[in-house]
Amino acid sequence: MRGSKFYILILILLSISCKNLSEKAAPVALEVNANNNITESDIEKLDYVEYNLSSDARNVLQDWQKYNELQGYVSFLKTLDFSFFNEEKTILKTFLNDFNTEMPQSIKTAPILSRAKVLETKLLKLNSVMRLDNMDKATQLEAIQEFLTALSNFNLQVNKKFELEANLVDKEVIEQ
Repeated sequence: MRGSKFYILILILLSISCKNLSEKAAPVALEVNANNNITESDIEKLDYVEYNLSSDARNVLQDWQKYNELQGYVSFLKTLDFSFFNEEKTILKTFLNDFNTEMPQSIKTAPILSRAKVLETKLLKLNSVMRLDNMDKATQLEAIQEFLTALSNFNLQVNKKFELEANLVDKEVIEQ
């Protein structure tokens, strides 16, 4: 009799402790901040140096369709249209593949290809961040800033290539 009371007491204690564990393990709903929306002023406040293409670079790249498309998507991004950056990853990878294969041969140098790879990485990161609903505003803005910085650095590298070529041509003219 005494043993059966002991077993009943143990069963009661175990059921109570299991009940407490299940209450603690209940999933907690994520609270999404209602003020998580990015504004144009948030994007304007991002701290990065924006380099535009020089006139020489613009003349060479004017026929590069994917670069011009990317510039359009960036202007949409700055006006809060994130549709391109929310696309499926396969669509972005196809765009990036076309971007790299259609790159004019005259600018396919190691530094520019390196900047193109960084740009690709930052675009894919931005896509990943923008597709997640529970990302906070600061993380989204950081990904946008990294992407815009990568694009700006790509432009800077293209400008440097044309500036170097212009300096070499000037040097050859002086020597003759």
